[in-house]
Amino acid sequence: MAVLSDPARSRAVLVGAHHYSALEDLPAVAANLEGLRSAFTSDEVWGLPTESCTVISQPASAAQVLDTVRENGRLAEDTLVVYYAGHGLTDPHTDELYLALPDSDPDREYTSLRYEYLRRAVLDPAVRARRTVVILDCCYSGRALLGQMSASSHVAEQTVVDGTCVITACAETRLALSPPEETYTAFTGELVTTLVEGIAGRPDPIDMESLYRHLHMRLSGRS
Repeated sequence: MAVLSDPARSRAVLVGAHHYSALEDLPAVAANLEGLRSAFTSDEVWGLPTESCTVISQPASAAQVLDTVRENGRLAEDTLVVYYAGHGLTDPHTDELYLALPDSDPDREYTSLRYEYLRRAVLDPAVRARRTVVILDCCYSGRALLGQMSASSHVAEQTVVDGTCVITACAETRLALSPPEETYTAFTGELVTTLVEGIAGRPDPIDMESLYRHLHMRLSGRS
């Protein structure tokens, strides 16, 4: 049976970039951050204290994101959730995943946040959280699963092994969708709806495996 993590001993860092100087804007990302913040802090969903849910909209630098993740990781004793929404870029030489920042230039990968650095921040020995969840809503986000924090297709198994779980919006070669007529991006919209409304016929609280499979089914149905 799934056990809800203690919100008083948990932390969340929500990062998103919706306006870019060299890339197409993603207006829905701003709504993503507010929708998730509202869900996480709702007493009916998780009840995370407002001060324990840090929102970084339009991050000024990779250092700002990484320092904030490390700081919250040291403060979290139960669960640390790290979320990113925005453009996902790939290194043409190594195929690594990079997370775009507002001033990122796709031809200069060093202007973006290298996912490997975020992975290291989450796995820093100083991080006290017993469980960590990383959620990536960006193109090519499946490339994050090629590293040591891979959740593969069996989310629960990886969580049992080392307390970490990664959920991505798409496979390593696919684009994440942001339908222009919808408030949220496709992935985060389904995530917020599932957190708020639950899953019919599934126990409450929802375990990570059930969440993953439900999102996969819903998004596959929408192509």
